[in-house]
Amino acid sequence: MGGTQDLDVISSNGAAAGSSESLMHSQDSHTQSAPSSTAGGTTTATESKKPETVTRLSFWKKAKDLAIKHWFLEGLIVAILLALAYPPLGKKGGLIRAEYTVKYGVVAFIFIISGMSLKTRVLAQALISWRYHLVIQIISLGFAPAFGYSIARLLLLGGFDPNLVAGLIIATSTPTTISSNVLMTKQASGNESIALMNAVIGNIIGVFISPSLIIEYLGSLGSQIDTGKGGAFDYSSVFRDLSITVLAPLIVGQVVQFALPKAVAWIIAHIPLANVNSGLLLVLIWNVFCDTFSSNISVDIGSLFAVIFLNIALFSLYTGVAFSVSQIKFLKIDKPTTVAVCMCAATKTVALGIPLINILFSGSPKIGVLSTPLLIYHAEQLVAGALLVPILKAWVEGRSQFKADIFAWFKNRSSPKDPAKDVQARLADDDMGVPV
Repeated sequence: MGGTQDLDVISSNGAAAGSSESLMHSQDSHTQSAPSSTAGGTTTATESKKPETVTRLSFWKKAKDLAIKHWFLEGLIVAILLALAYPPLGKKGGLIRAEYTVKYGVVAFIFIISGMSLKTRVLAQALISWRYHLVIQIISLGFAPAFGYSIARLLLLGGFDPNLVAGLIIATSTPTTISSNVLMTKQASGNESIALMNAVIGNIIGVFISPSLIIEYLGSLGSQIDTGKGGAFDYSSVFRDLSITVLAPLIVGQVVQFALPKAVAWIIAHIPLANVNSGLLLVLIWNVFCDTFSSNISVDIGSLFAVIFLNIALFSLYTGVAFSVSQIKFLKIDKPTTVAVCMCAATKTVALGIPLINILFSGSPKIGVLSTPLLIYHAEQLVAGALLVPILKAWVEGRSQFKADIFAWFKNRSSPKDPAKDVQARLADDDMGVPV
């Protein structure tokens, strides 16, 4: 037994010694194979290829992740380019009859989704949140038209085209949009129910307030504006469109939510409705730009650029005022509701504005020019709103991810890294499901 134990010990010691020798041999081998610089400055093939390959993979992966994360902004550019390439496809009266397929079909589908997603209790709470509605409507139908009128008077004194001035007054006097403000609020993690209620409230009261504002403001400008023969405003058609595109689909969505709760829960869990809404918003943007590019607008290039920059300045001002007012502590407006206030107070609708122009100036040969400021404002607000979405979303969620993504991407490109650590970090992130 003792001899056996001695043999076992010897065997164990021998194995340990062999293991030690093997480890030393492995270390020596590793040392010999490690990259080293010679007097001539040459390096091994492993050192020259591995960091370059890892850096290239890291670059393309980060670029792909950034592109996927901000796909909506890229889609926005594609939508505008497609509209520019062939506007007859999506214009009113065009090949797909967008005045029906987009105006009623796409917009109705948007609000069916909203009706399915929003709880009735949330909608009821939004309806009685009078402070928020008051702030939005005062800015949208009070401050915005008054400031637009002040700018219009200054432009007339400077010899600006009177018809463009009239178009500017019309554009600033219209209520908020019906659908795009709700979609962009939802995308930015804002209070969708408040945005939805104000889309409805604004367009109902706007039917009465907007024509009164336009007639009053334009009347004070004298005979410089060619108003044509004019006409009686058809309130019933606006209410009809509002009922078909917003109210009825919203009710249908609520009914589906009550009748098929399990099916709706499955849809919400398995279908990215936010991405569906974003895609529908791109269709609306494409449609608006098709109408814009196909319009016969005879305006000199200088005045056109002046209107473009003036509209950008006005939208920025209205958004800034809405954001600043929302920070007043007395109003008790939280971050998600602030997003809704900004998106609703600064946006203007062509759904009411264009019919108003056609009725109030039905005998005027300048209807195209009168429509220009509103069409441009509407197109620009969609682009500006889409750019604001990731910024406001990051603000609501308490982060600056939109800027961080870009700056981190360039920082990672410029700063040297240990390739082995970079590979290990990426593998760890992949295991956790975290995008690099």
